[in-house]
Amino acid sequence: MPVKDLIKRKVVVIEPDDTVKLAAKRMQDKLVGSLVVIEGDKPIGIITDRDIALRVVGEGKSPDVPVREVMTKDPITVRDDATFFELTKAFRDAAVRRLIVVDKEGKLVGLISIDDVMELLTAEFANLIAAIRG
Repeated sequence: MPVKDLIKRKVVVIEPDDTVKLAAKRMQDKLVGSLVVIEGDKPIGIITDRDIALRVVGEGKSPDVPVREVMTKDPITVRDDATFFELTKAFRDAAVRRLIVVDKEGKLVGLISIDDVMELLTAEFANLIAAIRG
């Protein structure tokens, strides 16, 4: 199963010159903990609620600072045609909780979290247990 088939929700984005205040509001409105930072249709970064807590509030910066100043640049990505094994290996190797999914041209396709993977594995294990128990 390719990664693109595992994406469950629409990715929420923000632009690098938008303010951190807008980023926090968007996270609140969309009930998400991260936003993919895009220029055009390509991801250039990611900002998380933790980034805001540590890099803005924790460092005494203004909420009007642009996202580009506190985002994680050059985020780890995975291709939408990658296999499940490649996806789990990417999570392990990068030691991150979220991976940005891109197509072969590097355009944003979605976002997948380690929680999404755990949910899938839990369902698959339940199916196997049901099969064993007959």
